[in-house]
Amino acid sequence: MRLSLFLLALSACQPGTVVKPDATGDVADTDTAAADTGPNDRHTDDDGDGMTEADGDCDDTDDTVYAGAEEVWYDGIDQACDGGDDDDQDGDGYPQNDDCDDADATIRPDATEVEDGIDNNCDGATDEGTDAVDDDGDGYSEADGDCDDADATRSPGTREVCDGATDEDCDGEIDEALAVLGTDPACPAASCLELRSYRPGAPDGSYWIAVGGVAHEVVCDMTRDTGGWTLVANFVWPGNTGGVAGWTSGGAVGASTTDRTQSFKLDDSEINALVSVRYRARGLASWCTLEDRSTGACTVDTTLYWDTACVYSSGTTSSGACTAAYQTYDLDAWTELSNPCGWHYGLTSADCGVTSEFGTSHEGDHVFAGIVGTYIHGYDGRPDEDPSVEVWVR
Repeated sequence: MRLSLFLLALSACQPGTVVKPDATGDVADTDTAAADTGPNDRHTDDDGDGMTEADGDCDDTDDTVYAGAEEVWYDGIDQACDGGDDDDQDGDGYPQNDDCDDADATIRPDATEVEDGIDNNCDGATDEGTDAVDDDGDGYSEADGDCDDADATRSPGTREVCDGATDEDCDGEIDEALAVLGTDPACPAASCLELRSYRPGAPDGSYWIAVGGVAHEVVCDMTRDTGGWTLVANFVWPGNTGGVAGWTSGGAVGASTTDRTQSFKLDDSEINALVSVRYRARGLASWCTLEDRSTGACTVDTTLYWDTACVYSSGTTSSGACTAAYQTYDLDAWTELSNPCGWHYGLTSADCGVTSEFGTSHEGDHVFAGIVGTYIHGYDGRPDEDPSVEVWVR
């Protein structure tokens, strides 16, 4: 009996037999699986979850933890025993605190935004930078025709600016005449008539035109009598018979050519250079010298026209065929007139008759605005007559 026990003990200590604990503390015979027995063996399913440590159970004391178990995310436990990051469910390299959708690996902070109605790059915006979204807030996306959706000053709804460089309205053209002609001194029109031909829908107002190579801001009448008229002279009665200094000098008068409350005039050569069709002068007065040579209140609003055969001169009678066609300012009647009186400067002729006429200035630099009936001095700037004259060309 003693001999048998000694031999058994001796055989257990033969070379090649090693008894040691495994990683979890289980003591196992590594020679054969069959030799591993007991609750602490690697080949024993200690927690009853159907998987041993040898099978991949990374915690054989917890039956919810084993290879292939359903992962419970963000609890600090590796239920599936796959060694994965418990804070990065979709494995895209971003933990849940940095990832706006940790269940989708295509959605992460470094993703490229695409047009799908989803915030792909987790910046709080959806589809930004794509053709479907108005990124610059100008009311237009690329899909709507915005040619630069990073610049709110460029879109189909923007007015073209005369800058020689940028297509502001995204129509493929830079500084096209339809949009900018006359809107800036760098893009002046030749006249209001040219402006009307390029921009037929342009309203009355101030525009830039080139006169002798110099840009002038002028008033354009774009609607009356088919439009295209340029205001070249504006005489406002100063309240006395002294008139406006320099009016009959032939030179320019006034600093502004758009302030219609002030007297101004281009010089005579500029006025005649702008005419391509005809002249038009309008006269207003509220007090007149009447046909019987009495004076009194009146309402006179007269417009006359001259064609280009008449050459305007502010300091003497105009030359050429300066017969005039009379028309009320409401454009409801025409009457052919001739024989203007020579001492009325401007758009008149030297042949003085007794028919109704209309001048643009008078001796002594005060204005002559028109004739009532057959009497020469309808109103011309004498005390209380309060006349004014506008001269337009096209």
